[in-house]
Amino acid sequence: MEIDNASPSTALSPSEPVAAAATPAALSATTSLDEEAPLVTVTHRCTVNAIHRLWCPALSEQQNQARWGLPGMAVHGHVYHFEIKFKAPVSRKTGQVVGAAILEDAVHMGVHEVLNHKNLDSDVSFFISRPSTLENVCLFAWRNIGVIIAHTPRQVYEVSVEAEPCPRTDALSIEKTRVTFSGEMGPISF
Repeated sequence: MEIDNASPSTALSPSEPVAAAATPAALSATTSLDEEAPLVTVTHRCTVNAIHRLWCPALSEQQNQARWGLPGMAVHGHVYHFEIKFKAPVSRKTGQVVGAAILEDAVHMGVHEVLNHKNLDSDVSFFISRPSTLENVCLFAWRNIGVIIAHTPRQVYEVSVEAEPCPRTDALSIEKTRVTFSGEMGPISF
């Protein structure tokens, strides 16, 4: 077995074997891969504590009560566990994602700083006109992080948020719920 003597500033492409044979086909494959940077998925996780109540401004008080039940309408708290995945190019020089600190800052500023220890319904303008459901919390994180990194070569690949369900009068056996958004859109349903 040969030892890879590549300098630390040269990253191997994901499909390039460590002991590649020096054939013309191997050399041409290496040349085309050298012109592109490998894209990797980087996952950052953070935890946020926030309070909210389930309330839809488009519904009457009676409709809200029928939909959410009285416990859901009461102000209550959650521990939200976020998982944010980014697609980003790997630097050949450092072997790390280009601008890794930007991704960490985006998660901190776009999620943790604006949601942690907040009342989602009154402290976060995104939720003034929409219910602070787990689905909308996920979409909020996607949008905020996307705005922060819009000027970079990185992209938000997927946002997931997980929490215990809101209290309900007809308690179910669901321990946690996870919502994931990866940018896909579908038909509007009411």
